[in-house]
Amino acid sequence: MLKNSLVILLILFFNLSFAQSNSECGILKNCKLKYLDSDDKTSYIEIKYNYHIEYHRNGKYYIKSELNWINDCEYDMKMTEITLPDFPFKSGEVMNVKIIKIEGKIAYIISTVRGKSFEGRFEIIEIL
Repeated sequence: MLKNSLVILLILFFNLSFAQSNSECGILKNCKLKYLDSDDKTSYIEIKYNYHIEYHRNGKYYIKSELNWINDCEYDMKMTEITLPDFPFKSGEVMNVKIIKIEGKIAYIISTVRGKSFEGRFEIIEIL
């Protein structure tokens, strides 16, 4: 009886922990993020639910994308317009983005495109 109760409590705790972290991701559906791992310290992202725009080099270049949210912590990003020179991906390609965790104002993500994955960190600078 005690063993079964412990198993049930562990399952309940796991589900509640996951639900809490999953709901935290929802703040990224309307926000402004700053790249933390980029040489370009002026680059940032604006997400407005189904639309995503990355601004680079003081806004001189951008990448526009449409988002398809799979759940609160994952979306597919179809790149629709790219002006950033030498960007390795083309318009029409889809990048899957998973939000791994949010700690304070830092969001940790894993992006996958063409079968290759990249980790990234972003500072949440504004909730829109």
